[in-house]
Amino acid sequence: MEIQKLADNLGLDLEEYTEILELYVERTSSDLKELKTALAAGDGEKVHSRSHSIKGASGNLGLQELYEQAKMIDDLARENLMEGLEPMVRDFTKTYEKLVEKLNS
Repeated sequence: MEIQKLADNLGLDLEEYTEILELYVERTSSDLKELKTALAAGDGEKVHSRSHSIKGASGNLGLQELYEQAKMIDDLARENLMEGLEPMVRDFTKTYEKLVEKLNS
């Protein structure tokens, strides 16, 4: 994932995009924690709400892989199909952590 290319695609300079990306990381970290708690509790509505939020933010920033992963979770949670979401959330978390690592390096 080339951060400069993502910034260019949105017509932002690197500094602006990085600031927005840091806000995304902060918010997504919170949303992801809530999503995992809701998943453990079997709260499909909350899983849908948090995954929908993550999906939108990821898409807005051009983070295509994260968007696609969040969309799959969101689509299933919207239908209250909770089975099989845990591995999907784990995969999303791994991809998300790679982004955080890249930002912090």
